[in-house]
Amino acid sequence: MENREQTQMPEGGREERLYSIKEASELTDVPPHTLRLWERKLPGFLRPERTEGRQRRYTEECLEKIRKLDYYVNHKGMSLVGAQRRIEEGLDPESLETLQLTEKILADKRVQQAIDEIAGLIRRKIIEGL
Repeated sequence: MENREQTQMPEGGREERLYSIKEASELTDVPPHTLRLWERKLPGFLRPERTEGRQRRYTEECLEKIRKLDYYVNHKGMSLVGAQRRIEEGLDPESLETLQLTEKILADKRVQQAIDEIAGLIRRKIIEGL
C-alpha cells in the first residue's frame, strides 16, 4: 500500500499538508487512542479534517495543539480542560509566567504532601500510644 502525501487547498491558496492519525501520533508522541479521546472530550477544539471515508486528517495547526495539550496534561499535570483554556488564551507553554505558575503549583503540592506525611506520623504515634 502506497503512503501518499495528502494536501488540501486552504483559502489562502497554498497547499497544506494533512497527516493521518498514525502520522500525527508518530509526530507528536501521543497514541492514536489518546488523540481520539481528546477529540471527543474537547469538541470543536481539536477537530481534524475528515476524508470522504471519515478518516481523520490532521493539519499542522492540529499537531501544534496536540503537542501543547500533551505538554500541559502529561508533563505539567494540568487537566485537559485547563490545558485547553491555557492554549486558547495563547499562553506559550515555555513562557516565564507559565513556568512561575507551575513552580508555585508544584511547591503547593510538596507542602500538601509534607502536611499529609506529618498527619500520618501523628496518627500512628497516637494509635501506638493507646
